[in-house]
Amino acid sequence: MSESITDEFANADLGDSRRTRRLCKVSLALNAAPTASISNACGGWADTMAAYRLLNSDDFSAADLLAPHAAKTLERCADQLCVVVAQDTTEFDFSHMKETQGLGPLNDEGRRDFFMHSLYAVSEQGLPLGLLDAKIINRDDASFRSTGKRKQMAIEDKESYRWVEGYRRTTQLAREIPGCEVFSVSDREGDIFEVYADWLEAKEHEQGAAEWIIRANQNRALVNVVDGDSDKLFSVLEAAAALGEIEFDVRAHSGTKKMDGKWVKTKRSAHRVQQVVRAMKITPRTPYRKGKRLKEVSFWAILAEEGNPAAGEEPVRWLLLTSKEVVTFDDARRIIELYLRRWDIEVFHRVLKTGCRVERIQLMSAEALIRAVTIYAVVAWRILYFTHLGRECPEMPCGCVFQDSEWKAACAVVKRPREKGEPSLEEMIRIVGKLGGHLGRKGDGMPGPQCIWQGLARVRDFAIAWDVYQV
Repeated sequence: MSESITDEFANADLGDSRRTRRLCKVSLALNAAPTASISNACGGWADTMAAYRLLNSDDFSAADLLAPHAAKTLERCADQLCVVVAQDTTEFDFSHMKETQGLGPLNDEGRRDFFMHSLYAVSEQGLPLGLLDAKIINRDDASFRSTGKRKQMAIEDKESYRWVEGYRRTTQLAREIPGCEVFSVSDREGDIFEVYADWLEAKEHEQGAAEWIIRANQNRALVNVVDGDSDKLFSVLEAAAALGEIEFDVRAHSGTKKMDGKWVKTKRSAHRVQQVVRAMKITPRTPYRKGKRLKEVSFWAILAEEGNPAAGEEPVRWLLLTSKEVVTFDDARRIIELYLRRWDIEVFHRVLKTGCRVERIQLMSAEALIRAVTIYAVVAWRILYFTHLGRECPEMPCGCVFQDSEWKAACAVVKRPREKGEPSLEEMIRIVGKLGGHLGRKGDGMPGPQCIWQGLARVRDFAIAWDVYQV
């Protein structure tokens, strides 16, 4: 890869300019070989030891590492008409690292890890713009044992408050780029009333706020329900008038789902889904909060439900809540399409964990691991960014992304004639994908992230040989 990833770190304030230069060098090495260990990526003893010193330094935080990338993300967002900031939390399991100090408990005290709550920005068309923030949650044993008392805790003291903080950070982005429409998008965990209250307060004070789309988790009681036998959200939406239908294909999928307190296996066949779309404006009852009273908030709800699911399978069903006005079928369809951008953050987390193999990093402290994961998070974004560019900007010269030694070596390996000159970015992406296992058949389409990260490791090795032997 080209040195452009160093631009994401070049303005880092780590207390010493030499650390910033080392950070750029380390990020370049990790970006060139995302699947390799830190020592293999760095290449030599001196560079490896320098990378370890950087990661083990106590003179800066993971937030300091991410800050320059977040600033670049803001710049990319400012060039868009609409930005989706997807929120999600992922866990990093380092239970196998018995000697690593400072790791907190997961869902039981025998598993040690930390969580990362990411704010991942993409354009409405799916261009990865970068990480707006990445909040690290490293529990201590005392707080883990007190989670059973969370109902008595103030909302600000709960781990779930990260969703409110994420919305507030997205609202800050919306105020920084007022010419852009900004949406905060989250799954069921983000269904927290304080998000709605924040949005209402900003509207009342004309301060500007991000719009939001949240998949409903709670079957909230509603006020001012005119007709019907129930005042519950799910029942009221099911009785609303249909606006229209949408169709799309789903792939076969198997997984697990928690039902009645137990995890059960689920399976879904590949088929074409037809969903009926309904929408209406709602006003939920305000929840109780000790020591304060929340205002009523009115917003819109959309129900998209599959009418004829496959035998033995649950229907594909989404109940979405949004601050954006939904009057027509086109309004509802756009909100659904924006919500589906949330899957992009799951792809990002998969690239980070599977492609960059961060759970295999071996470092002696949780703080060093967190710093390493933060750098790799930018590497994972970069992989997705140029993969998308290869699809959206296919005629771009590949030298805008790859170094000369990389594209020349890769072309030589796949026996591409030299007289053809520098390939386009699309052609180079296909070459990298081929080296990573993509078959490239007529119906295969462009390579995905997995073939890309596997191919990048091979390209890096070829480029080293190219430079050594000056082919």
